[in-house]
Parts: sequence; C-alpha cells; structure tokens
Amino acid sequence: MKIKEFISVTLLIAGTTIGAGMLAIPLVTASSGFLPAFVITFFVWLFMFVTGLLFLEATLWMPKDSNVLSMTERFLGKKFKIISGGTFIFLYYCLMIAYYAAGAPLFASFIDAIFQITLKGWIIYAIFGLVFGAIVGVGIKFVDRVNYILMTALFISFFVLVGVGNKNVDFERFVYQNWKSVFFAAPVLFSSFGYHNVIPSLTFHFNRKPKLMRYSILVGTIIPFIIYLLWQYLIIGAVDKEIIDQTLKAGKPITEALQSITGIGWVKSLGRIFALFAIITSMLGVSFSVVDFLGDGLKMKRHGKDRFFLCLLTFVPPFILTALDPSIFVLAIGVAGGFGEAFLNGILPAMLVWKGRYKDKLKSSFSLFGGKITLTVILVIGFLVMVLESIHLVKQYLK
Repeated sequence: MKIKEFISVTLLIAGTTIGAGMLAIPLVTASSGFLPAFVITFFVWLFMFVTGLLFLEATLWMPKDSNVLSMTERFLGKKFKIISGGTFIFLYYCLMIAYYAAGAPLFASFIDAIFQITLKGWIIYAIFGLVFGAIVGVGIKFVDRVNYILMTALFISFFVLVGVGNKNVDFERFVYQNWKSVFFAAPVLFSSFGYHNVIPSLTFHFNRKPKLMRYSILVGTIIPFIIYLLWQYLIIGAVDKEIIDQTLKAGKPITEALQSITGIGWVKSLGRIFALFAIITSMLGVSFSVVDFLGDGLKMKRHGKDRFFLCLLTFVPPFILTALDPSIFVLAIGVAGGFGEAFLNGILPAMLVWKGRYKDKLKSSFSLFGGKITLTVILVIGFLVMVLESIHLVKQYLK
C-alpha cells in the first residue's frame, strides 16, 4: 500500500463526507444537548463505516467501472435496479441542491469581495455550477489535486475557528440533555456521513486494493467524526440556543450565526471560508460519483463528449430546483439522509452482501464480523431511520 495513494483516497473520502450536512448538524442536535449529540454522532459514524465496508465488499465482486445500477441488477434483479437507481438520483440530487443552496451564496460573496462584482438571483447558482462542473468534467486526477488544496485550507480554517471560538464556550450549556429529540437528528447525520457513492469509482481507479480501501475508509471517516464533534462542541457551547433555533427556522447554515460567538467581524468571514471549502470538497466527490453512476446507467464513456453530457445531467437539474427555492437547504439535507442515505448506503449494501455471501456463495477478500446478525441489525436500523424522517416531515407539515 503506497502512502501517496492512501492519502489521496483518504482525503477524497473525508472530503466527500465533510460537506453541507456539517452546516446543519448543530441545528438539529443543539436541542438535545452535547452528550446526546455525541452519542448519536458516534453510532451514526459506526453504522456508516460498517456499511461502507459492505459496499466495498460488493464492489470487489464486480467488473471494472461498475456502479450501483450494475451491482443491484446483478444481485437483486431489475426491479431493485430501478428502485436503487431512482433512490440514487433522489439522494444525490438532494445533496447537490443543498450544496447549491448553501455554497453558491458564499461563493458569490467571495467574488464580490475580491473582484467587486455583485451577482444576484439565478446567476449566482449558474456560475457556481459552471465553475465546479468544469473541474469535475476534467476528470479524477484534477479533482484529486483540487481536493488536496481545499482540504488543507479546510483544516486550517476549521482549527483557527475552533481555537478562536473556544474562548467563548460556556460549559454550563453542556449540562442540558434532551434524549427524546436526539433520534430526529439521525437523518441529517446520515447525510453528513455519506461517502459510499465514491467507493466504486475509487476502488476501480486505484486497481482493486482491498487493504488500501479499508484503511482509507476507516481514517477517511474518523476525520469527519472528530471534526463533527468539535464543531458541535463549539456551536452548542458558544452560540445561544435562540440564535440556533432562528437559523434553523430560516433554513440557513449555522455559519450565518458564527459572528455571535465572539462579535469579531472576521470570524464570520472565516466561518464562511470554512463552510465554502466544506461544501466544495463534498460536492466534488458527490458530483464525480454521479457522473460515473449516470455513465454506468446510460452505458456512456467517462470522457470526451459523453463526459460533458454527463456533467450537464449532474449539475443542471439541481441548479434549476435551487434557483426556484433557495431556502431549501435544511429540508434537502434531512430528506436526503432520512430516505436516500438510509436506503442506499444502509439497507442496500446489506442486501447486496447477503445475496453475494449466502445465496451466490461468492468468496470475499475480507468479510465483516457478525455474519447474518450484523446484516439484520443494519437492515432494521435503516428502516427505523426512514420511519423517523417520515414522522419528522409530517410534524413539519402540520406546524
């Protein structure tokens, strides 16, 4: 296992994981308190780490350039292929909508600050999509290089932000606990730990190396887990609950409330820089995987004119939906996690491995502990998360 490859894969997984969902996490966990938030964050990380290994196991049974559609058709048939394909598009378009909704205004504010050019309306979202669609259009090598730079900037801005904001943390705020509401934070956390979509692309690009992928998945998900905990520690401990509630109702990212931590103007700017990098790194991974997914489904090449067309299919529909309703951020993240992530990155990997291991008797280069018991627990949890999001949406509708 080469160190350079390990760093590349790990950072791509971490970058895909750390995204727009992070900007919504404290909004949905603050009402529960820090200890319940820590517990639910840990269990969601563990669940998504385990299901990522299952997805890798199923991927290694497939021929090169296979993706969700090919995998589902082989093991579960055409009906499940349609279900998984529809869920994939639903999930990752929801995430792309969230990236547009939270990222484009931040991107526009930097253009205004640097070039003195004020962008308004749908043009903000169009330019945002054009810039990052072009990066994805070039290919994975360029995405990898851009991701290196952005992840470095993300880490620096994040730890400076935590260092400055830590002075304003009030430890009395950590005493509060409301365990009843903590489970409703699970859907947003599920979407915040989503990285499974890049597993097929990375597995085949780095020539099927199970050891490389396993260690990269472990470290690449532990990094977001630590950052998410520090992020919740900072926001829950330093920002008034009323401000958090107001931000949630407005459907905006928590970074909009960051200036209230210290009253220092540049803290808000630093928070916006961090938020933008978090969104872009995740958007690059997600959009790259959507291009591969669509190429697999439409039987198109991943380069040349075909790649250009696939990029249009990836970026244009979310752009249109976001331009129509820019306040859709928190709703899109919650729905994506509650339904898309729970099924596609929880239930589906367990079903694929169950069929491959116990029906088709396929050999694996590695197998997850627990056998059928572990797979059953994963299936049950996945269905429970979908039920929780359904209840949450009904409550929101009735308000």
